[in-house]
Amino acid sequence: MDRIPFSGIRKVFEKVNELEKEGKDIINLCIGRPDFDTPQHIKDQTKEALDNGLVHYTSNYGLEELRNALSKKLKKENNLDFEPSQIIATVGANDAVFLAMMATLNPGDEVIIPNPTWPHYESCAEMAGAVPVEVPLKEKNGFVLAAEDLEKVITGRTKLLVLNTPGNPTGGVYGESELAEMARVAQKHDLMVLSDEIYEYLTYDTAKHVSIAALPGMKERSIIVNGFSKAYSMTGWRLGYVAAPSDLISAMIRLHQYTVTCATAFVQAGGVSALTSSQECVSSMKSEFDKRRKMVVSRLQSIEGINCQNPRGAFYAFPNIKELGITSDEAAYHFINHGVAMVPGSTFGTYGEGFLRISYASSYKILEKAMNRIEDAVKAF
Repeated sequence: MDRIPFSGIRKVFEKVNELEKEGKDIINLCIGRPDFDTPQHIKDQTKEALDNGLVHYTSNYGLEELRNALSKKLKKENNLDFEPSQIIATVGANDAVFLAMMATLNPGDEVIIPNPTWPHYESCAEMAGAVPVEVPLKEKNGFVLAAEDLEKVITGRTKLLVLNTPGNPTGGVYGESELAEMARVAQKHDLMVLSDEIYEYLTYDTAKHVSIAALPGMKERSIIVNGFSKAYSMTGWRLGYVAAPSDLISAMIRLHQYTVTCATAFVQAGGVSALTSSQECVSSMKSEFDKRRKMVVSRLQSIEGINCQNPRGAFYAFPNIKELGITSDEAAYHFINHGVAMVPGSTFGTYGEGFLRISYASSYKILEKAMNRIEDAVKAF
């Protein structure tokens, strides 16, 4: 555990809390969660389940009704044939990543983790005794992994490739042709792939989400991680899921039994409601995120010294601040002192240095105010 660092995002939060106690007004753009309330129909069905006594253990796999709904969703939306018995309801997508790595990795196995990326992957790999291997997601490639870069870091100990599309913190989205290249390399070197698809519904412009497991020859070597937090604004509900071939699920369910037992029973009923009711709430939130995205990127691109690619997914902008001539940590603290909190890119890995992550999961009005402060802070250099 001495090798497992505390979250770099939390360091920024501590600084924000410190300044707020001093009476300073800080706009916090660090939080990776939708600012919307959970849709009412989901809350209502969950309350009903609670009132009707759904308060006991479920199967370790989760409610059969939920796993049936997930199986249908994966078939209809992702072209994936996973039986309910090949799906586990988890305590958020975090839990699903942890289960996947702990159940499949042996000490000394190498895990390729493209970065900049969510730090959770590296820490889970470390806890499994595996060796995280960084490979760059290049800005010029839209923060999508290039096959030639992947090939360079594969060794005889490489076991698992992690993909996150749409991506956190970059907003990068893999197209089908790019995933086909990843699939080709994975099959050539007999790699498993952990595909984190938590932001699947949040794609913009011409970008479309594709699951690598739907490509020929990939289902048997893929672990799909997803959840309800981002699409349905259910971050605090802690409900996710993992879908994988039966032999991998057999390993994961045993680990699940001896850690959390099962996801909260009545929360799973809320998940059923989310999947089987109207998806208008998802479309509405996505539309609002898109408006914010366009404004934030436009404003950032107009500020001298900052360059920002147009993110194609998720709800993050990842501006390049290298022209400012300071590190991402220094930049983050400079902007905090000017009233805006953002996450330094170095938090997301070696190749995140020189960038900042902005969550545009705040109201349009707050984001406009934040962009004004960022512009003023750059002029203050």
